[in-house]
Order: sequence, then structure tokens, then C-alpha cells
Amino acid sequence: MIIEVCVDSLESAVTAIKAGADQVELVSLTEVGGITPSIGLLEAVLERGITTMTMVRPRAAGFCYSDFDKEVMLRDVEAFRRAGVQGVVFGALNADGTVDFEFSKRFCEKAGDMDVVFHRAFEVVKDKMSAARELSEIGVRRILTKGGNSLVDGQDIIRELLTLEKPEIISGGVRENTIELIKDLGLKFVHVSSGREVVDTSTAGTGIYFGKNGDKSDEVYYVADADYLQKIIGNLRASSR
Repeated sequence: MIIEVCVDSLESAVTAIKAGADQVELVSLTEVGGITPSIGLLEAVLERGITTMTMVRPRAAGFCYSDFDKEVMLRDVEAFRRAGVQGVVFGALNADGTVDFEFSKRFCEKAGDMDVVFHRAFEVVKDKMSAARELSEIGVRRILTKGGNSLVDGQDIIRELLTLEKPEIISGGVRENTIELIKDLGLKFVHVSSGREVVDTSTAGTGIYFGKNGDKSDEVYYVADADYLQKIIGNLRASSR
């Protein structure tokens, strides 16, 4: 079984590998589902010999992109290819929630020989089998999906997707209570997320907000939870023997 952990900092990437992960998906701002990380963060992770899949998502809030967004995404793919990442992770939808195959094909072409993963934007797509087949044809190697809002609810869709020779399926929704289901489904590639809150005391309790919404996000950030990762990765390894 290949175990990937989603991380948004150098500290979290190192923690994930020490906890037993095979690779990381590198993003920024996990609290919004992840956006494109900085080149400095990527280089620091790669210099530590960590196998890295890098998200290409120019903004939060959905996956229907403007021409400006798409230009930036294609530039990011080129930059990440030059940096030497294993692969890139993206998703692109039309306004009606169908896959934007025209742009997705351009994205895959720009990625060249890097692995390309279509991320959980896939959950929105209604005809998942047809979309998966077409994504494979244009160069997508793997799809990250729970089959829907949760792995439990989406398990029938996952079973159906696993009947396809390509693309590979990476399962999200990994929790202690889904490990047996993951084993039953025969999944060989899983995606784990974890985070514990850290308070930055420089802004805590000041009542001064630096974003658009006045809330605790100005004083709280998240790092990978080493204890949780060690436990769940250990249990995943044990279940796959």
C-alpha cells in the first residue's frame, strides 16, 4: 500500500515521512482544501529527498477557472517540472460541474512525463465512470476520490471505479473507522490528512484581524499531528499485510 499525506508546511512534510508515509501531497492552506504552494516550500521539501506531488490550484472556492487562472496554472506546472517534482495534482471543472476536458488535456500535455492526479473536484462530477475513462485517455494517471462526500457513502462508486484498468484510484476519507472498508475494497493507494491546531501568540487575543473575516484564523494554524499519523499509518500497514 502507498500512503500519501497532505501537508502544507516543511515541518508537516518531515513529520509525515517520519511517521511512515511514502510521499506527500504538498499544498498551501489545507483549511481551504489546498492551493498552490510556494516554490520555496517545494524546494525545501525536495531537498530532503521526499517524494512529492504538488497541488496546482490558483485559488480557493471551486474549480471553474478563468483564462487568467489557467495561464497561472500552466506556468506553475512548468516551474514544478523544472524543480523536479514526482507529479502534479489538479482539477478543473466547467460551470455545470462537468470536467473541463479541454483545459485538462492542455494541463496534462504541459506536465509531460510527470504523474498527473485529478483531485477531489471529481466528487462533483455526476458521470464518474465516463469521466474517469476520458481523464485516463488525456493523460491523468490517478484520481483522488472518496466516491462522494464520504468514503462510506461513496464505497459503491469506488468499487465501480476500481474495475477500470486505468486510471488508478487514490482513496481519501481515511479514518480509523474506515480502515476495514479500505481493506475490503482492496485499495492500494490512500491519501491521509491530519492536523493539530497551533496558536501564534503574536496575534492571539489582540482583537486585530488581518483577513476579510474576523475570526480565530488570524491566530491559529495547523501542522501535521505526529501521534495521529503514526497510529493511522501503522494500522493501515497492519491491515494490508
